[in-house]
Amino acid sequence: MSARRHIGLAALLALACEGSGDGGGGLVVKDEVLDPRCTPVAGSLPSGLSGIPGVGDRMALVQLQPPALVLFDLDGERPRVLGSAGVPADSDGDGYEDSDRSRQLGFFPFTPLMGSVEAVAPDLALISASNYEQVLFADPSLPALRVAQVENPLDAPGFEAPDYPFLPQDGLPAPRTAISTRTCIYPAATTDSGGTAIAKDARCDPSEPRSFFTTLTAGKTVAAGRLFVATSNLRSSGLATFYPGTVLVYALEAPAGALRVQPDEETPVLFTSDFNPTGVARHVNAAGRELVLVTNTGAIGAGTGSGNLRTQASVDVIDAASLRLVANVPLGVAGPSFDRLAIDPSGRIGLLGASSRRELYAIDLGALDDERLFEGDGAPVLLDGLTPGFPDARIFDAGHPLVLPDRADGAPPAQCEGFTHAAVDAAGREIFATDFCDGTLARVRVDLSGPPPVPVPADRFQAFRFDAHFAPLTGPSLGLVRGPSLVRVRSGMPGVDYGGPDVFVLLGLPDAQLCGVRVASP
Repeated sequence: MSARRHIGLAALLALACEGSGDGGGGLVVKDEVLDPRCTPVAGSLPSGLSGIPGVGDRMALVQLQPPALVLFDLDGERPRVLGSAGVPADSDGDGYEDSDRSRQLGFFPFTPLMGSVEAVAPDLALISASNYEQVLFADPSLPALRVAQVENPLDAPGFEAPDYPFLPQDGLPAPRTAISTRTCIYPAATTDSGGTAIAKDARCDPSEPRSFFTTLTAGKTVAAGRLFVATSNLRSSGLATFYPGTVLVYALEAPAGALRVQPDEETPVLFTSDFNPTGVARHVNAAGRELVLVTNTGAIGAGTGSGNLRTQASVDVIDAASLRLVANVPLGVAGPSFDRLAIDPSGRIGLLGASSRRELYAIDLGALDDERLFEGDGAPVLLDGLTPGFPDARIFDAGHPLVLPDRADGAPPAQCEGFTHAAVDAAGREIFATDFCDGTLARVRVDLSGPPPVPVPADRFQAFRFDAHFAPLTGPSLGLVRGPSLVRVRSGMPGVDYGGPDVFVLLGLPDAQLCGVRVASP
């Protein structure tokens, strides 16, 4: 489930650096290098990786334990740590340690578990944190947490104090280093993903028949002057059940470099079509309309393989200006991985990995250029080829996936059946896909010439190379570098704009690593 990235938390920061014993801030770091392409960082299973807009030689990484944002220089044969920003015990800057503040407000003494990171500007990165439930603000160029003026608009209907207990009260702005994503939700749905009735949470409005607090803060993006944050709303990890999925909406302004953030006064929350929303991506269609694409992974358990998947998956399309859910692309019982859609440079295709299979899924974003999707205020259009007048936006789904080959000496299926992530190269001609289980990097050619019809025919995608860059999850590989997850491609053209590695991969075992791989780079 999307929680598998949230492993743990500690109070001290330790970073790995290139054999120097220093992480840029006088901190003790690890020096052991297990692979000449890789730079180790503290902890294991790092949770987030993002390029920085307009800064092609930098990437920002989020590590889980100890919690920190780490800035990397990409020039050279392997990434180099430039600096780090640790997350303090008072992570949101409200004057109270997070565990104490949680207890004061009637919650378990929570501390933040770091999740994904998205750099939306050279000086603004957004970091998801579950458990304490928030989005932290950071300047990745320094790196350092940064302050925003955060407000709870109590003078607007539906913004009574219990609904946003961790936001500043009395309707007054206050300086914070994070915006809380813990809020009361009042769903129309009567049951969770397993069919169990939704009751009242005593801490919410007692006049409402059903309520729950958001949990598992996931992906986020900025579009049309708003911050959109998915919350997966896990109800029971043991039963693999989820409350209805939500996307929280915040007004976000940055006048003269300052930040101001508050819940949107008219539409503070949108409900997703399916359970467990995870990845969130911004997309601009052919008419210049800003859209928010939300990956609904569906209810899944903590294992691997098809038996792990419980409910349908899909991609929701939100018009960022009108705050309407305008379309839905069903993917079947697919269980896509929790990363945001990887969108090719032309904006034509969106790709997803798979959380429990060795597959990829893809949708045709050309279907979102139809202006009829944005007319009126009706139900979202189902882009499955069965809605009259609208195309099928599915290229690969659970019924017709893009299957990646097994590694001959790979992980046994009973142990790990596949966990993939995808990225597209800077030219838009190749897809790179990692597999956590087998330690591989697959390469898939894409032909978008023509342009092709909607949906792009499946035969325009051709898997042509399969490289065992890292060790598989098998007994003999214990101690070797393995467990590749998120994959990102450096901006610019290899051999022209830079001379180092062009593909960067997060690895989780035996320790967290950021590795640079030469694919198209000479």
